[in-house]
Amino acid sequence: MEKIYMENNKKQSIFQQLFKSQLSKKLTISMFLVSFFSFLVIGLGSGNISYAAPDTIPETDLGDSFKTANPTGVVIYGSNGGAGSAYPIQMYSTESGIPIFCLERDIGYQGGITLSKSEQITDQGLLYVMANSSPHVTFKDSSGNEFADEVQAWITQAAIWEYLYQTGAADNSNITNDQTTGNLDNMRVATRIYWQDGGDYHVCDVNGCYTSDTQATATATFYDTYIVPLVENAKNTTSANGQMQISKANNEISMTEDEKYYQTSLITVSNTAPNNIDHFTVRIDGAPEGTILVNENGQEVEDTTNLARFYVRVPVDKVTEETKDIQIAVEGTFRGYDGYYYRATGAQTVSTVFTVETTHSAYVPISIDYTPEVPDTGMTLAQSVYFVGLIVLLCGVGIIYANTKPKERQQQ
Repeated sequence: MEKIYMENNKKQSIFQQLFKSQLSKKLTISMFLVSFFSFLVIGLGSGNISYAAPDTIPETDLGDSFKTANPTGVVIYGSNGGAGSAYPIQMYSTESGIPIFCLERDIGYQGGITLSKSEQITDQGLLYVMANSSPHVTFKDSSGNEFADEVQAWITQAAIWEYLYQTGAADNSNITNDQTTGNLDNMRVATRIYWQDGGDYHVCDVNGCYTSDTQATATATFYDTYIVPLVENAKNTTSANGQMQISKANNEISMTEDEKYYQTSLITVSNTAPNNIDHFTVRIDGAPEGTILVNENGQEVEDTTNLARFYVRVPVDKVTEETKDIQIAVEGTFRGYDGYYYRATGAQTVSTVFTVETTHSAYVPISIDYTPEVPDTGMTLAQSVYFVGLIVLLCGVGIIYANTKPKERQQQ
């Protein structure tokens, strides 16, 4: 693949010019003082945690332990409008404001306790659900607008519990009497999500959010629209993180016009997480000296970074029985996800996932089918027939001669 170069815009914006001015320096000092005093005011406040302003995407894990925050008191309900069909969820976080999600529906959440880091999450489906939901991926209504944090939390927590229930995880039954969990059957039919925040009432359906129930008229469920695809993908995934893929069009080996190289069919590289990949690199393992990669225009490629489509050319005079089998490898670097269980005696296990750098490699074998050059000592079919005919003719002449010779002697 040809190199792609990014050109910096050499023209300075008005903002950049302002930033370099004396006025900018004065504004910077003023902004710093305002921020500092604001920090003091917030720090001396009541200590209440706002779920809407946390570190939404943790770059590291939650440490060896953390203390859980008490729920805000806001309960978010999912309902289809029928009596007794509500499915309540609350929003949970650490005392530092990082959202956490519960992994055991049958055990109640406890605020103000210390949870300790336990084993690493190896359930790739669970990692997938958490990596592809809030706060890493935000859910949007039918018009493409992001839902409020309350709706994000409701969908995410419901999807986690649905996945854990379907996969038979411990302490995740369908029906529970805990006020924060309810009945999964109610969750599956919810067409609206509503909550009361102080004196404000909010209600949302898949088309958007409103201030009254009469405005929420959509009949599609949040379960079918958002949760089912997420859970099904999670159940079928082998990795929550990105994986490289490499394939060849077919097994045919051709020869270049100059008869100097054997050439493979087109080789294509792809991956399962294009939004999370940083870069990938192609390499050749076990190839004879002089092997090269060329792009679709037949031009040699030296930089194999992000090379997605190419051919392999192997010098004809370098192919032997020992070098005819080679391997093309691709290694990708992704923004991946990891997580740990956090536990305490008598408390519900919780977790969140954080971003990590992961690598994944894929391979495709190449076998160069070739015929060594040897002297052509064989005869054509016509030559063979002529040779056999000549032998038959000579044999016939010999037989005739052998039979006529005695007769001549007898006549004498």
